[in-house]
Amino acid sequence: MAETMQRLFINPPIAIARLGGSTTLQKAYRWVQSPNPRTYGETTIEPDWSLDVQSDGTVEPGLPPALPFRDGGLIRPVCPFLELWASVGEPGSDPATWRDVPVTPDLLQKQGASLSDLAIMVDAKNFKVSRRTSNPDLQFGTFPALEIRADKFSPTAILAVSPPGVPATRRMIPAGSSIPLGSFQVLKSRSQPAPDPNRPWTQLENGMPRVSVEVIRFRFTPARGHFYGPPKSADPHTPDGGGSFAPVDPARAFLNENAGWQGARADTTAPDAPADTYDGADVNPTVNPSLGIVDDTCEARIEVTVRFGSPKTSLTAAANVFVAPPDFAPDRRPFLSLADELNDREADSAARTALMSAPDRDAWVQDLFERIYETVSLFNLDLQRRAKASRLTGEQLAPAPIAKDKTREPTRAMGGQDVLRNSSFPLSAVSGEIRLPLTDHARDRHHELSTLEGLRNFVVRNPGRLANLIRASFEAERGESAGGIGTTTMRMPPFMRNSNAGPLTLTTWQYDLLMAWVTETESQPPLAAPIDALARRAARPLSERATQRRQLVLARIARVRQRTSSGGQS
Repeated sequence: MAETMQRLFINPPIAIARLGGSTTLQKAYRWVQSPNPRTYGETTIEPDWSLDVQSDGTVEPGLPPALPFRDGGLIRPVCPFLELWASVGEPGSDPATWRDVPVTPDLLQKQGASLSDLAIMVDAKNFKVSRRTSNPDLQFGTFPALEIRADKFSPTAILAVSPPGVPATRRMIPAGSSIPLGSFQVLKSRSQPAPDPNRPWTQLENGMPRVSVEVIRFRFTPARGHFYGPPKSADPHTPDGGGSFAPVDPARAFLNENAGWQGARADTTAPDAPADTYDGADVNPTVNPSLGIVDDTCEARIEVTVRFGSPKTSLTAAANVFVAPPDFAPDRRPFLSLADELNDREADSAARTALMSAPDRDAWVQDLFERIYETVSLFNLDLQRRAKASRLTGEQLAPAPIAKDKTREPTRAMGGQDVLRNSSFPLSAVSGEIRLPLTDHARDRHHELSTLEGLRNFVVRNPGRLANLIRASFEAERGESAGGIGTTTMRMPPFMRNSNAGPLTLTTWQYDLLMAWVTETESQPPLAAPIDALARRAARPLSERATQRRQLVLARIARVRQRTSSGGQS
C-alpha cells in the first residue's frame, strides 16, 4: 500500500528572530570549542551553511568566509528559515513506523496536491502595552491575520494596526497608519542537484543532503528595531541619569496620545511584574509615567494547512517566531536557555536524573559550569552588586567581616560580612589599576570551576557549599526585592532576575540534576590534603583536555621556533 502524509510539522517549531537596522541579513554560524590554546575549552563560533535568497525566490547555499555582525553602526538582523516536513506511512499504520521527510512539490504531487493546496496564515502581535495596562485595546498587530499564497515568492510586508472596533479617539495606531513588523516570504523550491564534491552542500549525511534546496521553506524577516510614540515622544527627554535626547524620531511620533498609554502608571496597573521596563520609568521612580512609546518586536504564529488526496484530507502544522533585541555576545552560551525551559516541561526531573548515566551526568555538569563561566565573563558584577545587592540583617550577617576583605559596603549582599561568602577567598585587590575587582574575582573563580576536575575538587573539599549557595528553582528569601526592584542576596545566580522580576534561578530539572550530582560527589572519599603545586602536578596525570591543550601549545612553540630559525618573525 502506498505511503501517505500522516502528520505535518514545521522545523523548527520555535524560532528566534533578532532585530537589526542593516539590510544585509546575518549569516548562519554554530558554536564550537575554541582551537586557540589560550582559550581552549571555551566556546567560539564558526560560519555554517547559509542561504542567499535569489531574485526569483530560490535559495543558493554558501559557507561564508567571515561573520560580520554589523554594517557600520547598523546591526545585521537574524532572519530564521522554517521548513515544511511531513511524517509518511501507510494508512492505519503504527506511528512508530512513520518516516519524516521534507515536503517538496514532488511529494505534494504524489499525494494528489500542489502548492495551490497549501494555505498559509501569519498572525503577528505585540501585547506589551496591553499587558502592562490590562487594556486589550492597546495591543497591535495583524488584524486580520495575513493569508499568503504558497506559489507567491516575493516578501509580504507585516503591518500592524490597532484592533478593529476600538473607537477612533482611542486607537493607539491612527487609521491609515501602521507599524511595520517585518516580512514573510515563501521560498521557491528547485530540483536538488546530485552530490557533487565541488558543491559540498550537496553531499549526503545520514542519507540526506547537507542542505536541501527542494524542501518548501519560509523566511521570517523581523523589523528594523525602531520605536514609535505620540508627538511628545519626539521632544527632548531627560532621565534620572542625566543627559538629554529625543526617544522617538519625529517621523515615527504619530501614535494617539489619548489612547491610554501615554502618562499611564504601569507600576500600579500592570497585573504582572516587572513594572520598570518601559520608557518613562526612569523619569520619576515614584510616579513612573509612561512616555507612550512602543517598539516593533512581536510574536508571530505561522500556520500551514495542506489539502491532499481523494477525498480531500487536511493536515495542519504551526510554528511560533519570537522577535527579540540583538544578541551582542554570540560566542557566549547562557546557562539558562529556551531549550532548558522547554526541557523543564517535557519530563519529570526525578526520572531524568535516574535515567542519566554517570558519565553523561558528569558531561552535563561540566557543560553547565562552562556555560555559567561564559555568562560570568560578560557580567559587570561590580555594577550589578552596586545596583541590586540587598541589605543584610540578622542571620544573614556573619559575626565579623572576612579578614583583609576589601569589598565595599560589607553589610550588603556579597560584602565581607555576608554569611554566604567563602572566607577563604577575601577580596584584597582593590586599586586604581583594577577597575572591576569583584568582576575579575568572579571570573577567576568560575574559570577554575568550569572544568570537571576543578569543580569536583571544590565540592569534595567544601561539603554543603553548593547546596547552600545555589538558589533552588523559583526560590526567593527574606530581603529580596525589598528596597528596590530586583534586589537580591548573593545566592547563585546573584543580582539577576527572571521575566517577572523575581530572582533568576536554574530550572527545576537543572537544579535537581545538579544537586543529585553534588550529593553523589560529596559521598566520595575526601581528597588528599593539598601539597605544594609541583608535587601535586607530578602526582596527578593530565586530563584529556589538558593533554590536548599541551599539544596545541607545543605545536605553536615549534612553529615559532621554525619561523625564527628561518629568519621570520614570531
